Amino acid sequence: MSWEIIDKHRSKARSISFDILIWGPSNDDSLMYSIRKEIKEYCLKFGHSAKFSEELINEGNYKSAPNPLTDEFFHADAANLIIVLYKSRGTQTEYDRILKYERFYKKSLIFIESGTYKKISRSISGVEWLKNSENLLIINEFNSMEILEKINNHIEELQFTQYLRKLEIDILSKK
Repeated sequence: MSWEIIDKHRSKARSISFDILIWGPSNDDSLMYSIRKEIKEYCLKFGHSAKFSEELINEGNYKSAPNPLTDEFFHADAANLIIVLYKSRGTQTEYDRILKYERFYKKSLIFIESGTYKKISRSISGVEWLKNSENLLIINEFNSMEILEKINNHIEELQFTQYLRKLEIDILSKK
């Protein structure tokens, strides 16, 4: 048995790329927008396709839906991973209208500041937030280094899960 096979598996797992949708405040909030851009650049650097909904509205062979929120449903459906920087009215709408569906929520990673989370958890929608806490990352404040580290860990977990699933299917199909 060749032990180099182990490294080959590790390398193949880490080479899996994803379509990543990044939601967060627009360029009106320069700090948050710069964090979104850092996330996008980081993802692109590692071979993923990373986009903002603002970009996807104007892409494709067909004109976008008349209602931008409808098109954002399409974006969420097409993405393998949805990263949310929850800090704006827009991200609240995306959470309330799109991520309420388990299909979309399961592939999301939501960053929210602890102060905001405390307010929401005491609100009428608090029960929903508590119910959906598995993909929620509560942070003290938005910090790109911390966020990028958590994103990297999450993506790596997804890569290895997907690679293992493919490997298992391959093994089972050769029985």
